[in-house]
Amino acid sequence: MKAYNETWVHNKRLMEYVARWQRQGMLDAAKLAQIQAKFPVGFRESNGFIEIGLFVFSIVATSGSYFLLATLLGQLFNHDVFYHVFNIGSGLAVGFLAGRLINSRNYYRSGVDNALVIAAVALVTAGVVGLLPNNLPTWQYCLIILPLVLMGVWYYSDLLLTMAAFATLITALFDFFLDFPAGKTGLPFVLMAISAGLYGMARRYENRDHLVYWRDNFILLGWLSLTQLLISCNYFAVRQLHYWTLDKRPAEAPEIALAPLFWLLTTAVPIVLLYLGIRQKERPLLIMGAIGWGLALATWRYYYPVFSLEFYLISNGILLALTAIFLIRYLSVPRNGFTDRPDEDSPKELFLNAEALSTIQATSGHPGSKEDMQFGGGDFGGGGSGERY
Repeated sequence: MKAYNETWVHNKRLMEYVARWQRQGMLDAAKLAQIQAKFPVGFRESNGFIEIGLFVFSIVATSGSYFLLATLLGQLFNHDVFYHVFNIGSGLAVGFLAGRLINSRNYYRSGVDNALVIAAVALVTAGVVGLLPNNLPTWQYCLIILPLVLMGVWYYSDLLLTMAAFATLITALFDFFLDFPAGKTGLPFVLMAISAGLYGMARRYENRDHLVYWRDNFILLGWLSLTQLLISCNYFAVRQLHYWTLDKRPAEAPEIALAPLFWLLTTAVPIVLLYLGIRQKERPLLIMGAIGWGLALATWRYYYPVFSLEFYLISNGILLALTAIFLIRYLSVPRNGFTDRPDEDSPKELFLNAEALSTIQATSGHPGSKEDMQFGGGDFGGGGSGERY
């Protein structure tokens, strides 16, 4: 049992791809309506600006109500334990309100429910941590918080909670390894290994049909993992993090251990990401590889400046513009699975549901439709693409 109707979530994902097919002329409006009737989606629809406004309004309203009630009751029960229990009770009440609104108003990531979910998990987490002893290390607090946040991710599939869970895990690892003598040296390698493992897990499960409820969470986890991977292997980031952990900080960040290895990783990891992105035709790897290579060049320039910053900015801007013009013209014709044409994601998710595929095939054979339209023959990866288009 989840907060949102899982059937509607699955149908919503299918309809997104069916709508793209309709825009490509593979289905006319009548057949699209038949498929929509076969796979109904009852969630309330709104645009992004309204959702942002409702999110902010709901956060303000919830915060105002919480502080007002806490102030009134605090005068009667002026004790630390009361505030912690009050936080837990308030979080459960807000969670109950979120569930009622989701069921009665058919909200799905509409801003109101996102705000209430974040507030509920934050209040319960704050209350639980407040009841714990004050002398625990940070990583122990994080390990206690993490299951609570993951429960919120499992029940609500909220993206902000996914980011919170990822940040909690990284904070726990960071604080835990700093307690060891060799922790500062080994921490970047641990974070790189964790990031690579989480990315592999996200890519493996993001397109599983029975996990479509959390598909966006897996995609976000993949992006967060690649970001953390680039940070963990970057020489500048490792050196600065080492500097911030020193008890007595000199005027300038000192040299770190294994500096040549981190210089190698700073340049090699982005190249590996670009290679894998080209080989597997995965957009996240290509984007993060390009960003990582840019960070590598910026890191090199920071420690070994040859020309002025203005010269670097101008020359790099011209180089990037010329590269973009060349790629646009070169890829105007598809080459080895790459193209500059507007991208419509692969519809393979439709093939994950046999009922949807049979319905679409049954409703596609009509005058004016594309004859001999064949399904299948491609791979799909949610954040980008698979090995074949």
